[in-house]
Amino acid sequence: MEKYDDRPAEEVRFTDFRIVVPSEQDKQDLLEAFEHIHDSEIDTNFVPVNQLAHVYYTPERGGNDEITNMIIVDPKSFDRAYSIDNERVEMAKLKKKGK
Repeated sequence: MEKYDDRPAEEVRFTDFRIVVPSEQDKQDLLEAFEHIHDSEIDTNFVPVNQLAHVYYTPERGGNDEITNMIIVDPKSFDRAYSIDNERVEMAKLKKKGK
């Protein structure tokens, strides 16, 4: 896992990610959880850890307008991803049973 100290600041590679949730309430719950993580004593010198710790930092929560929130409310995409994941789990169970 890359640290900020590993290379010059302009060369740091950020992890591209989004979190898809089915409802605004789920988004708010996660924003609160990420804010709690941010306010905890964690080593934010690790780039991905720092990114996750700042997911909560939206314009509504003190961030600037250039910050894109990484938590997307999209029930259809969430359901589709959940379905795909359930299919994988069921296929793995069948494979394990030898079917």
